[in-house]
Amino acid sequence: MASTIGLLPEKHFLCSLCEHIFTKPVTIPCGHSFCKVCLRKYWNQAGTERCPSCKRAFGSRPHLSVNRILADVIENYRTTRQAAKQEGHSEDKTDKTAKELQQMIQERLQKVDKLKTSLQLLKSSCQREVQESNRVFSALVSSIEQSQMLVVASVEEKERHAEKRVSRLVRELEQEIRELREGKANQEEPQTEMKRWSSRITLEDREMRDWSRVSLETDPCVGVTRRAVLDLVDKVLMEANRLTKSELKRLQKYSVDVTLNPQTAHAYLILSDDRRQVRHGDKRQEILESPKRFDRMTNVLAKESFLSGRHYWEVEVGSKTEWDLGVVRHSVNRKGKFTVCPANGFWTVSLRNGCQYVANTSPPTSLALRHKPKRIGVFVDYEEGRTSFLCVDSGAHIHTFMDAFTDRLHPFFGPGRPHGGKNTAPLTVTSNCCSI
Repeated sequence: MASTIGLLPEKHFLCSLCEHIFTKPVTIPCGHSFCKVCLRKYWNQAGTERCPSCKRAFGSRPHLSVNRILADVIENYRTTRQAAKQEGHSEDKTDKTAKELQQMIQERLQKVDKLKTSLQLLKSSCQREVQESNRVFSALVSSIEQSQMLVVASVEEKERHAEKRVSRLVRELEQEIRELREGKANQEEPQTEMKRWSSRITLEDREMRDWSRVSLETDPCVGVTRRAVLDLVDKVLMEANRLTKSELKRLQKYSVDVTLNPQTAHAYLILSDDRRQVRHGDKRQEILESPKRFDRMTNVLAKESFLSGRHYWEVEVGSKTEWDLGVVRHSVNRKGKFTVCPANGFWTVSLRNGCQYVANTSPPTSLALRHKPKRIGVFVDYEEGRTSFLCVDSGAHIHTFMDAFTDRLHPFFGPGRPHGGKNTAPLTVTSNCCSI
């Protein structure tokens, strides 16, 4: 029966009155079938007992009994149809699941490709670093050998100079000894009064050297090697702290777009329309109070914050005589007076009086810079807890803080006070076209 039902169109199981599958089907004498409720409703509204399909009239209303055979057929049809729907839904669900699985597989294949590509980039970077280390350490070994040769040459020169000096002094001493012996001999042998007088005049005219003040330093090389090593260390540190163009370019790959947040700016600070410059206005601005705003320190934070990864930005400081730069915790205190140091969430460097560079550690660390930076680069590696500052103009390393970060970090800026018009230029956050 089920196979036969599966071959019949659905129209054979529909009531022509409600156009739905038969419910309690009845068959009237003309052979047409309808839902029992639908047929009664039709006859009651029409006021006559006619077949809704063929219009055949009946003398009296036929007795309506449910057609059991047709009802069973309809029930089987419903069951078969429901099973077919469930099977179709299962197939749709299976298709959807298959598509989702395929998408997940594709995503993981792409991730595999990305990881392999990243590994190749890492290997290339490591290979470059090995090559760079070979070059640097070869140069270092060469410098050490050259310094050692200079030390040896200096010591040998001191030795030759001492030999020459001693030889000269010995000759002088031997000459005076001969003269003294001759004078003694002349005085001891019998002589006329004239000869004795002549010998005495000769010795008196001869100026004898005071040899009590003449000495020879027996250890002339004290500190020579130490001075050479210290000079070499200074030279190595200077070179080690200088970034090459390729190293600077690698840092600039982590460039981020940094803009200033006016809600954090002290009332004396004036921001540019593009939010990339800040200067001290030397006059309090009429602005709304905000819990995010600094009220004692004339500083401003960037709108951007970092909770992971590596980030790099540059700030044009020009010829300013005072400024503050770095990063701070998002939860840093912005009200009242407090100490700027890592323990309070500040990792910053400062310039004071045009030449005093300071890392704001506790206590502060003075920084000796050979050149006055015009542009400062700031590099943050959140996972490593590193904040580094460098002079972009010369590539010189300025200072690095090492700490453990646990909060969001914001770039931090302070243009300093004008000091009678000597420090009115703004700090400018520059954009790097090579950022990725």
